[in-house]
Amino acid sequence: MQPDVGGMPFFLSDIVKDNARWAPDASALIFADRTWTWRQFHDETQRLQQGLARLGVCRGTRVAVLDRNSAEYVLLGYALAGMGAVLVPINMWLRAAEVGYILGNCQPSFLVVSDEFLDLASAALERLDDKPQMISRGSRHQGMVEWASLSEPGPQMRIEGPQSPDDPHLILYTSGTTGRPKGAIISHRRSVVDALNVLNVFGIRRFERFFCYMPLFHTGAWDYLKLYFMMRGSAVIAERFEPDAAVEAIATYRCNGMFGVPMVMRQMMESPSWRKADLSSMRLIAYANYDPSTLIVKIAKAFRERGASEIGIANAYGLTEGGPYICINPPDASMRQPLAIGFPVPGTQVALLDDQMNEVPAGGIGEICVRSPALMSGYLNRPEATAETFSGGWLHTGDLGRVDPEGYIFLVDRKKDMIRSGGENIYAKEVELCIVSHPAVRDCAVFGVLDDDYGEKVVAAIVRDDPDLTESEIISFVRGKIAGFKAPRLVIFLDDLPKTPAGKIKKHEIRKQLADAAH
Repeated sequence: MQPDVGGMPFFLSDIVKDNARWAPDASALIFADRTWTWRQFHDETQRLQQGLARLGVCRGTRVAVLDRNSAEYVLLGYALAGMGAVLVPINMWLRAAEVGYILGNCQPSFLVVSDEFLDLASAALERLDDKPQMISRGSRHQGMVEWASLSEPGPQMRIEGPQSPDDPHLILYTSGTTGRPKGAIISHRRSVVDALNVLNVFGIRRFERFFCYMPLFHTGAWDYLKLYFMMRGSAVIAERFEPDAAVEAIATYRCNGMFGVPMVMRQMMESPSWRKADLSSMRLIAYANYDPSTLIVKIAKAFRERGASEIGIANAYGLTEGGPYICINPPDASMRQPLAIGFPVPGTQVALLDDQMNEVPAGGIGEICVRSPALMSGYLNRPEATAETFSGGWLHTGDLGRVDPEGYIFLVDRKKDMIRSGGENIYAKEVELCIVSHPAVRDCAVFGVLDDDYGEKVVAAIVRDDPDLTESEIISFVRGKIAGFKAPRLVIFLDDLPKTPAGKIKKHEIRKQLADAAH
């Protein structure tokens, strides 16, 4: 499937032009109690393009951003896409060395930064010889371009725009949990095709509204915004996630959909605003099966109690490199099989392969590998990593999966998280699902650590609701449900588990805590 209409390429930025033509007075963005219509969205991106062009931004120019969510951030992303330029969002929770590495790797011409992160940006830039021009999204600073000046009148510049669907418009850096962050290059083709593949699967309707609390340095934010934008819909942008404010925003602005990281959803349900909120407008909660539990089913039921009679849940499996929508368990199936990632979306090939690139037999466990027009173009300045990820003509996700007799695909584990103990293969996710079924367990992470006798031993990090829950109780509980060799040999209790914005547990940080405690 090619993102071409009548022989002419369709670019991500064409969504804005199309909506301004057909729904100019419909809402596009809501942020900090201000609403932009699609006409205003289009006009503001045009002004931004002129201001950026006067600074020298053109096709291929990279513009990095170190900031929290805002309407201006979204407008900038679409303005750059319409210029053929490239947005590089940077995780504002990183340290100076990490930010410095990313800036050195992508070498942006400009860096947009707010006052809150100016010290972080300055420390990161000290490590670079070739520094980008700074654009201030806050106070006036000597030597920095003021954001407001980009929208001021000036000489009219020619905007070249993207020339090919394979032109990049976004570079997203992976979390770097296994080493240095890698910049995934996202093309217009990838962004348009993956959206067209799934609109019908999700069942998003015209003019519906999305609540976006996800940070804009994360693929999920951009990927869900464009779905609603394609349907002439709109988005409520939250600067940061706050449970009470999130519930109130959904109720006030009559939002219809959101992406539900389990921890976020739990906090919303526990907030004071929840008990009196009218959430009847909500129709869709997309989620990702990172949480080892069926909490999402309880969340759906809780939304129904707040009036959301049409609420549906959809487990969406994807990754930055492979596209956000590789498999989806649609709303009509997710309530019955909440842990399944469902089925490959239209236009995407999925295979479960062994280490020799052979498909595993029915019921077997293999790595989830993908072919699709909606994949990244590669890693920026990392040809070896790109070749490894695309070896054998498939994108290797690093996730292990299996297919049940009904054809549902289930995640089994991360390939690197498989534990080899006493000659047996132990899948951490299986043990996590067992542990979290204990009524006194809120959350857990299972992983292997080196052991002289077994090669690796199974370790469980647990967040408990009952302070009296003991290690021996957990071990006995697991042994009563699955094979004894899979039971943890060490249990540690933590107040919380470190997670990424997408809800993935940072097992490497827990391992580091254990290692530090041992010294």
